[in-house]
Amino acid sequence: MDIPDQWEDIDLTGLHGLLMVIGAPDVGKSTFSQYLYKRLQGDSRKIAFLDGDPGQSRLGPPTTMTLAIHQGTGESLSGKEEIWRVFVGSVSPSRHMLPMLVRAAKLLGAAKGSGAETIVYDTTGLIDKDQGGLHFKQAKIELLNPSVILALQRGKELEPILTPFRRSGRVNIIDVKPSLATVERSPYMRRRYRRLRFTKYFENSHTITLDWSKVAVFPRPFFTKYGLVALEDKRGFALALGIAVDIQPHQRNVTLMIPEGRLGEVAALRVGDIMVDPASFEDQRI
Repeated sequence: MDIPDQWEDIDLTGLHGLLMVIGAPDVGKSTFSQYLYKRLQGDSRKIAFLDGDPGQSRLGPPTTMTLAIHQGTGESLSGKEEIWRVFVGSVSPSRHMLPMLVRAAKLLGAAKGSGAETIVYDTTGLIDKDQGGLHFKQAKIELLNPSVILALQRGKELEPILTPFRRSGRVNIIDVKPSLATVERSPYMRRRYRRLRFTKYFENSHTITLDWSKVAVFPRPFFTKYGLVALEDKRGFALALGIAVDIQPHQRNVTLMIPEGRLGEVAALRVGDIMVDPASFEDQRI
């Protein structure tokens, strides 16, 4: 990992609460966020990491956002942290901005409820105003009220988002130079990354059949073959993802391919807006 000197010079002493990392695609947000998370683990604070990009997620399968909570010193993002996960239903904020805001708030509530004093939030790269990025990012900042924004920008691409907050003084903004080692990822590379993540997630899988009339279904019980579905607990956190491989509407049954592992009590199903081929694990929008 190429670490710019400016990253090393950031004073972490006064950084606490929600630390929101924002930037355009391919400026190294995830690399910087994980670097920051590891540095913060050098003291005794209870630290959390929110992987908030459902398209290029690091801690969970695509379409999800994941919160990892770590206590004290030691290796980070190792799988030993306490994990909370939510299902967005898509790999892009487009058409899913409101669900993403709601799910992010849910994860932050879980972090604070677990006693996390500092939360590093690695956000998506959507900043284009023509795609809704300006209003989406500003709404996220106003809703979640970060104590610090760490802004990675090559030029002034974030200023349409940040200028009102700079002038109002509502939030402390730290400008961060991107690493020179960042590489632009093509749409093909992003699709390939998701395919590999889905392949890994479902590599040891089995099927279960659920009667959807006996559980809650969000937003409504309309299933598509190979559609992605989340199995949720009663608090709305994702227990697992499943691919709908068979749908029996008259019996109100859906058969899902899910990964092996302890599932827990399923209180709800949440239907997503993408399909995942169970053979190739390529995804496409429904």
